Amino acid sequence: MINNFSKTILTPALPALLLLAGCLNPAIFKKDAFSADDWETWTSWNDEYGSHIVSGLKLIYSLGEKQDDTQDMPFDGRLPGLILSKTVSGRSWRVEVSPEFKIPPGQLKRFSFGVWLGREGARPSLGSPAAVLKLLAQRQNGPAPEDDIFTVSAPPVKDSPIQIPKEAKTLRFEKSGGYFSIFYSLDGREFRLALRAASAEANDSESRKFFVSGRTDGSPRGAHAKFTNLEITGQ
Repeated sequence: MINNFSKTILTPALPALLLLAGCLNPAIFKKDAFSADDWETWTSWNDEYGSHIVSGLKLIYSLGEKQDDTQDMPFDGRLPGLILSKTVSGRSWRVEVSPEFKIPPGQLKRFSFGVWLGREGARPSLGSPAAVLKLLAQRQNGPAPEDDIFTVSAPPVKDSPIQIPKEAKTLRFEKSGGYFSIFYSLDGREFRLALRAASAEANDSESRKFFVSGRTDGSPRGAHAKFTNLEITGQ
């Protein structure tokens, strides 16, 4: 158990400063370029791949066609998509979030979220070389029935995805001592450990961010994720 936490909770829309990311071409990628809320907005390629709405205490993230959160440049017909993030502070911390997904059947539609640890100012994409560790949850559907899964992993320390129940209602990402852990809950009260990893490099990471992103093949029409009850606590 981590003691002496201060807490920040997902709040209604607030004005945000216009900032440039600085680590990529500012004409293409801008941090908070069109933000009207308290999320850091890492815009997509030409601001066309992925979208979000903050309504009250809910974040709704919608997938765009051909978007890809594993690249920071166009690749194989897909383009970098929208990434949202919030800073996680402290040597010890905990992030809890309750996600709901609408993922129509068909080709691959995948939502990625969790805690990204790496270099300050870097775009928190899954393929960024600036990352030293990612506590990663991914919910996807397609293209085959067996691809309808919910997984967690901690690349590069634990790359092999571990399946958790698709019915999981709340996930917890936590750093306590020298360990980084992911828990899940089926009822929002009792949590079960899904994985635990140790990384000396991640202990000293400059930046820690809760992030939301996604990837699609084919049409993503109607695919969206709703995140509620987000709580970020840091020591």
